[in-house]
Formats: sequence, structure tokens, C-alpha cells
Amino acid sequence: MSKKVILIAGVLLAVGSIAAISAPHFKGGHMRRGLMFGELGDGFLGAAPVRFGERLKDMDADKDGAITLDEFLARRGPTFARFDKNNDGIIDAAEFQAAAKESADYWIKRFIKRFDADRDGKVSKEEFAKARRERFAMRDLNDDGRIGLEDMPPRMRERIGRWMGQEGKDGKDARKDGSPFTLERLLGRVDRQFARLDKDGDGFIDAKDLEPLAAERIAYASQRFFKRFDADRDGKVSKGEFDRFARERFANLDLDGDGKITEADLPPMMRGRGFLK
Repeated sequence: MSKKVILIAGVLLAVGSIAAISAPHFKGGHMRRGLMFGELGDGFLGAAPVRFGERLKDMDADKDGAITLDEFLARRGPTFARFDKNNDGIIDAAEFQAAAKESADYWIKRFIKRFDADRDGKVSKEEFAKARRERFAMRDLNDDGRIGLEDMPPRMRERIGRWMGQEGKDGKDARKDGSPFTLERLLGRVDRQFARLDKDGDGFIDAKDLEPLAAERIAYASQRFFKRFDADRDGKVSKGEFDRFARERFANLDLDGDGKITEADLPPMMRGRGFLK
């Protein structure tokens, strides 16, 4: 089976096992979803035009068709404040880690809530596998115990078919029937995932099993956060340091350098669509 098909099938089947306590936390030193959602990232210009335009529209607080630097930075204020618990204008390691732990604790609870069917505060292997089997069944449209191209959305089916055809041109695996992703394969992954999460090997996953993984990710995220934002390397992040990259993005978007972003600064394909009037 094409590796790409296996990958996509796996994504479709994911129910948030390991991702439930890791993906929502951090990426590149930035929280994802939970406490922060893209507020510290570099993907601003990489967003789809409509989404990008809507974000600009929201920034224009006074709706005058122009975004000033203050308006551009305003959306970052609440995020900084959530970290800066003592309101001294500085984020230190203790504050960052406390906020990160708060987010991690939330996602641990979400994980247990998701899989703990009998509400005893821990997840058995049977409960873990049951949730995955149910997710598999939802994707197995023809109930044949396999997920193949016929179970995928039409557009995805077409894309995967083209990918497989392209691999064939390169002499790689290109079985046109697309060997299916089976329930047995899924349950094999479940066994491995459960074993990784069941740290004490007692046959259950509880909060104590998940806390070490969360702590490891918090430590890594803290290191990445301060590496990125602590410009003077004093172990603290000021509001100016926190806003530094946003100021640079503003300057890059303000093509004519007049101190504001207007429709004239937008890409041609976005002009006249009401994002900035």
C-alpha cells in the first residue's frame, strides 16, 4: 500500500490518543489551540487569503479601513496578560511554565474524559481500543472491516489516486487497488500507543501516567519560547520582546511605509472584497 495512503488513513482514524495531550500544547515553542492559537506563530502570511483577510478585518477596531500598529498589536495583549500573572510587564520561566501546566492539566482531563467509559478515573486497554474501533467503524462506510479508497471522500480519493499514479511513474509502489487500512492494523497501533502511555505498566492509563509526558513537553516548550522571544537572553520576556516579530510582520505588510495597512497594501487578489474598505 502506498505510504501516503496509509498516512492519510491513519489521520482519518485518529481520535486524539497521544495527540490529545501533546498536539494541543505546543508547536515550535508555541501553544496550539488551548491557551494560545497561532498568536505567537509565523504562519500569518501563509494563511488562506480569505482567512487572512478576515483576520485583518477583525483587527480594524474602528472600521476606518486602515490598521494601525496599535490595532495590529492589540490582539496580543490578552495573551501576554495570561502569562504575566503578576502584571509586572515581564514573563519569566515560572509564569510560562505555570500557564503551560494549566493547559496540560486541562488536556489530561480531556483525554481521560474521552476514553474513560466507566468513569473510574482511568482508561483500560479495552476502553482505549473501544474508542478507536468505534472511530474506525464510522469511517468504514461499507462495513467490510477495511478502509480503502472507496471509504474516503471523493476529492481525497481523487488526490490519493493521482499520488499513487505518480509514484508508479517513479517506479515506486503504485498498487491501483490501494491495499486497505484494516482494523487489525489499527489495533496493532493501539497496542503500541497504549503501552507507551501506560508508564507504570498496570494496564491502565491515568493522570499520573500522562503527567510525565506533559512535563516533558512543557519543559521543551519553555525552552523554545524563551529561545524565540528572549532577545537579550536574560531569562525573561518583556512586552517589547513579545511583540517584536509582530512589529516586523506589520512593517512587511505596510508596503508603502505609511504606518498603516490599507487595501492598497493587500495582494491584488484580495482587493475589492471588503476586507479593508
